[in-house]
Amino acid sequence: MIYTHENRLIVSNIRNILQRRGFEVFIKNEHAVSLIGEVSAFDSWLELWLVDENDYALASMILNNLKLDSEADDWHCSKCAEENAASFELCWNCGTEQG
Repeated sequence: MIYTHENRLIVSNIRNILQRRGFEVFIKNEHAVSLIGEVSAFDSWLELWLVDENDYALASMILNNLKLDSEADDWHCSKCAEENAASFELCWNCGTEQG
């Protein structure tokens, strides 16, 4: 497992970032939200996994270098003007790269 978070959009964004850099990844717990109450909320978070465990060190370094800090400024897409979280490299609405 390379990353976990409760927010589906953030996990999807991290997946996209890693895939664009050539890593094979997959998401676990996509449907676990329906189990909340039977398992802890934390156990239902989405998990992002690498297919090849040998990629872990490099993928981890890439994630550590991302601006995932909640104090970072959100940004507006230059194409559709949609507001995006600071951690998103691509616009969630139209897929335009942050510029």
